[in-house]
Amino acid sequence: MKSQLLFQIYITLRMAHKDLLDFWKAKMLVATFTVMPIIMMTMFGSMFPQTGTANPFSGKVSSPYKNSPMAIVVEDTGSFGLQVADQFKQIASSTGLFDVLEFASFGSARERIVAGSLKGAVVIPAGFSEAFSSQRQATVLITTDDTNPQMASIIYGEASSIFKTISGRLSASFIAKMNNSVDASFISEPISVERRNLAGSTTNNFQFLAPGFMALTVVTGTLSGLAAVISREREQGTMDGLLVAPVPRSTIVVGKVLGQTVRGMIQASLILTLSILFFGVRIYGSPSLMALVMFMGVASFAGVGIILSAIASEQETAQMMMMLLQFPMMFLCGILFPIEQLPEWLQWVGKMLPLYYAADALRKVIVLGASFAQILPNLTIMFVYATITMAVAIPIFHKAMTR
Repeated sequence: MKSQLLFQIYITLRMAHKDLLDFWKAKMLVATFTVMPIIMMTMFGSMFPQTGTANPFSGKVSSPYKNSPMAIVVEDTGSFGLQVADQFKQIASSTGLFDVLEFASFGSARERIVAGSLKGAVVIPAGFSEAFSSQRQATVLITTDDTNPQMASIIYGEASSIFKTISGRLSASFIAKMNNSVDASFISEPISVERRNLAGSTTNNFQFLAPGFMALTVVTGTLSGLAAVISREREQGTMDGLLVAPVPRSTIVVGKVLGQTVRGMIQASLILTLSILFFGVRIYGSPSLMALVMFMGVASFAGVGIILSAIASEQETAQMMMMLLQFPMMFLCGILFPIEQLPEWLQWVGKMLPLYYAADALRKVIVLGASFAQILPNLTIMFVYATITMAVAIPIFHKAMTR
């Protein structure tokens, strides 16, 4: 009995030893296996830095979003409107919260927000100074980039806190000169802040997440599908039958990419449908533009999938390499978190990946109702990426299949 147990333990250890030797011989798999945790720890350690709280009163500010570009539009020509605008710019600059840019109209600022070069806009509307002169509460309007509710909420809160500081200073001066005929709300808070959305009446976090999940599903579905189908057919030997068929090698590549693209588009459509039915997501843009963005997202990564699948000799290696690429992209490309939350060097890494541009374009179309011209820079980058990677992928695939 004891000898039989020892024999079983021996066989178990030999089997484990054999699997580890096979693993060690797959050098590409070992390299990927080693690099993966290093990338994860580096990325997460940099992604969630310790931050304190913003305090414009003291000038001590610890915010995850420093010097965010913010527009200011002064529609009021009175002295109070100009004075409040100047104080906002001074406090924003001294605390490092915003890099304030002046615009002549809200329309021009809105275009820049949709394009992604501004995070929001402050509007001091006409009649602001007149309200002060009449000793009535004056209102400031704040608009944020609603494609990212998490960041928009922080931007709105920080801008509001600045105006509360200004309002507190004015309140103190008014109290010093107070008389009984003055409106109590004007004395306690002379400036009120209202939020104005770019599109629609409400936003929610899933309005930010849904487009990102759609882009991620289409891209990663294509990558994983290509890795699995090509590696599996190579291991099973069915790829040899395809290669001796009287068709160009490029036809095999395009056919497999097309099959995985259809699968990814179906999954993305399911995500969008569920988001609309159960999570309150609304579409403000063109469905055809959404389809174009998703197709270009697939095209931009198809070449990468072919290259990695051709390099990997086993299915396990191919899948590990795909995971090494896919998992960091969820965080580096702004799928789950605002990319502005990352250190600047990681933002550059994220913006080198086409998934960032696919997710960004989808959010602009779905949340802001962006036009083709407004997402053309994103589409151009994805097209260039697709052209270069496919041009490299086809000869690599040909060479790998003839080894």
